[in-house]
Amino acid sequence: MRNTFVMIALALAAAATWLLTWQPAERRLPVEDAATSPTLGYYLRGARMIGTDAQGRVSYRIFAERLDELPDEGRLELTGVDVEYQPTDETPWAISAAKASATKDIERLDLTGGVEIRSAAADDSEPVTVVTQTLTFWPDTSNAESDGRVEIQVGNWRFSGEGLRADLKGDSLKLESDVHGTLVP
Repeated sequence: MRNTFVMIALALAAAATWLLTWQPAERRLPVEDAATSPTLGYYLRGARMIGTDAQGRVSYRIFAERLDELPDEGRLELTGVDVEYQPTDETPWAISAAKASATKDIERLDLTGGVEIRSAAADDSEPVTVVTQTLTFWPDTSNAESDGRVEIQVGNWRFSGEGLRADLKGDSLKLESDVHGTLVP
């Protein structure tokens, strides 16, 4: 009986020693997962960017609630996007969208999710509002395009169509096809 008691005591001592000295193994990602995971870049909250014209004057400002860099793709992802486009001596425009993807040099913005473009009222003219789901905007050239459904409102006038080609600096909007309109005096 005494041998049984000694054996139990030794087994308990061995178990206690093992528990006190045990360290969990390092967790490592399998090689396949590490190779396919995207490279992490920087992110910003409350991002603000400006662009200038050839004379160094501010022509646009981009605000985003969040900006994420995707270094493997050379792109930026923006959430909660507002663009103030103010070319010198031209009509100012405001663009808003839920999300945008941009090249790192902000040469082009691909906006998605409730995209809205609004002009400021100039002189006696009515402000223009354009609504679509997707829009590509080139800040340096002031051009904007959409291949989807577009609705335009100018005062009491309403137009809709498929596809939009716009030159914001030249105050030119062109619906591509399937155009319908309502003109109320």
